[in-house]
Amino acid sequence: MLEDFFVYAKNHENCIWLHWNMRDANYGFEALEHRLRVHGGEPFSIHEATRRNLARMLVELYGVKYIGHPRLEMLARKNEIGMLDFLNGEEEARAFDNKKYMALHRSTLRKVDIISDIAVRAADGTLATNTSRWKLNFSYFGFLMRKFGEHPLVWVLGVLGALASIVALILRLMSTKPD
Repeated sequence: MLEDFFVYAKNHENCIWLHWNMRDANYGFEALEHRLRVHGGEPFSIHEATRRNLARMLVELYGVKYIGHPRLEMLARKNEIGMLDFLNGEEEARAFDNKKYMALHRSTLRKVDIISDIAVRAADGTLATNTSRWKLNFSYFGFLMRKFGEHPLVWVLGVLGALASIVALILRLMSTKPD
């Protein structure tokens, strides 16, 4: 299964990889790479620049208190997203210990569906959260300003604007007559 995943990843290396907190060596892309190496395989490394942590994006967009913990489960329930086959962490550990691998597989597929549904709802503005409309609009404006400010063209225009202001100030000072 891991080999198939990394073949798929290599064939889609220029895609954006939307994930839910897969950000470290314990529970992330690096953990999958390590696991394949342990089994004698050679993983394809998914570039960090193509990874998007939906969990982190939602915190940036809606604020840290947008939903209770565990966030994925609470968000799915608040938005009435189907939970059939969903297993929480404790249930997954029990299923693994009991060799119920199909239950784990179904839970993983359910979580992929939930993450996809959450992403679509966040993108179209229909995701239900505990964030008030006022806070949401304020957070969304701040989020857009941060993302807008990251664009290289904005930086270039900002530098050019600052330089133009300095030149205009110098010209104005040079053109004024001393009293």
